[in-house]
Amino acid sequence: MSLFLGSIHYWLYGKISNQEELTKRIAAYAQQENLIDSSTEYVRELSPLEEVIDEGNIHGWLQAYIADAEMRYADLVTQILANDEDCMDALQQIAYRFGEKHALDGNIDAQGSYEAFENFFPSGMPCDRVNAVTAQDESSISWEQTRDIHAVHWTENAEPYYLLKKSVMDGMLSKTDLELKMPDINHYTINKK
Repeated sequence: MSLFLGSIHYWLYGKISNQEELTKRIAAYAQQENLIDSSTEYVRELSPLEEVIDEGNIHGWLQAYIADAEMRYADLVTQILANDEDCMDALQQIAYRFGEKHALDGNIDAQGSYEAFENFFPSGMPCDRVNAVTAQDESSISWEQTRDIHAVHWTENAEPYYLLKKSVMDGMLSKTDLELKMPDINHYTINKK
């Protein structure tokens, strides 16, 4: 079966794994604070890819797994905020610490940071081409999200998704001399502080 799996499939599965890890951290906090009854419906343990993937439908299986991970994450955050609308700061702190756990090398440049983000977050399938670089030079890079593929999983609006994602990215940049600016959910710039 490994003959059918390529590095791109493991790359995508790694991105799903990152989403699952963040979901698990937020669910643990929510259960501890009695904001949800149980984390069981939100958290999945990932088995090795080659043990679980449908080898007859690799692309479809990965796409469905990304959608499932995003839906459970959206449901979890939505439920938490419904039970305590003031806990967004706490969720952002969890997201920031998660980003710190995956901190980028202090010597990385803006371009390298962008590539690290592209390799870290589930942003659909590669063919979706969700992010497009709009400007770059030696010390900065800007990109825009060409379409919001995450909103479909959120019942009201996907703003919490982007606030938490920004916190993760800020945590990932914590050991660098770079900062991320996000004027809205579709536009981003990384440059030196």
